Amino acid sequence: LMNKKSMSVTEMRKMLGISDSRVYGLLKKKVFRTARVGQTTRIYKDSFEEWYQSQTYYNKADVHKEVIDG
Repeated sequence: LMNKKSMSVTEMRKMLGISDSRVYGLLKKKVFRTARVGQTTRIYKDSFEEWYQSQTYYNKADVHKEVIDG
């Protein structure tokens, strides 16, 4: 994987194992920095990680295992 500074809504959804609507709910709350690229919203990874470390509700899905298994 490339070391990108941002991720897509889909990447974040998969990482947290949540629905698109829940992701967009978080985006509306402006809990992390985002950028619009055309029609696409990108989430800055550093901002996401800061938010992730400061909250206790969401847990990251085992993305690494998913990639290996399937």
